[in-house]
Amino acid sequence: MGLPAFLNFSNNIRTHATFVGVMLSLDAVVTLLLSLAWSLEEDKLPDNIKQMTALKEGILVMGIVNSLFALLYWIGYLKRQRWCLTVFIGFMAIAITLQFIGLLGAMLQLNFVSACVMLIVLAINGYVLLVVLQLRKANSEFTMPQQGVYGV
Repeated sequence: MGLPAFLNFSNNIRTHATFVGVMLSLDAVVTLLLSLAWSLEEDKLPDNIKQMTALKEGILVMGIVNSLFALLYWIGYLKRQRWCLTVFIGFMAIAITLQFIGLLGAMLQLNFVSACVMLIVLAINGYVLLVVLQLRKANSEFTMPQQGVYGV
């Protein structure tokens, strides 16, 4: 069963894949900058936020993980390495599962803003996953020209 026409990006997959790569890179950079700003400007933060040291360390770890997976995506995209994209797809599957759990938690707590944010993040990650799956398929169909077939 094929995808509907509005979800099939195979005609211009490289454009969509570049857009996804830029989004992933910007996400990693912004997360690392947020962690850096928290470290440098910690004295200006309110006391209740200063006490959340685990959140500070979590943002740093999340920035590093995002950077590694953005790098892995770019290697898979530029070098056409299917295994990099396969690992990235596994990461996205885990991330989307955790976001569904977060959406369920936001709905159970009746937190409307968090539920809306989770839905937006799920939609973006669904788009990223769809593009990466189609890019992986396009990379598997990519063939190198044969040299010496017609030569002596």
